[in-house]
Amino acid sequence: MAEISYPEDWRDIPPENWARMLMTPEQYTAMRAGRLAREEAAPDVGQPAPDFKLERLSPEGKRTGEMVSLSDSFSPGRGRPVGLIFGLRTAVTNWSTVAAGFSQLRAG
Repeated sequence: MAEISYPEDWRDIPPENWARMLMTPEQYTAMRAGRLAREEAAPDVGQPAPDFKLERLSPEGKRTGEMVSLSDSFSPGRGRPVGLIFGLRTAVTNWSTVAAGFSQLRAG
């Protein structure tokens, strides 16, 4: 499980940070509890990922109505490693760097 770097007690957060965080101490406490719950449910490194379904997007980013799932495409025993990248499609990403990283994993 990943280590949560958020202080347990909201009073340990410097006052000048609250304006940037845009949340109240109560919202912070709820956010931290939710993050801890998600991390507790997450698989450990090296463990199988939980199955999920996502809608495939067109190259233009439009919805296609076609659903894909991890288990349909990459079932256990097929010997195909899978790399999942989650993020915003609109975020600036150097995809050639990402591809090179996957190539190194594949070769190594």
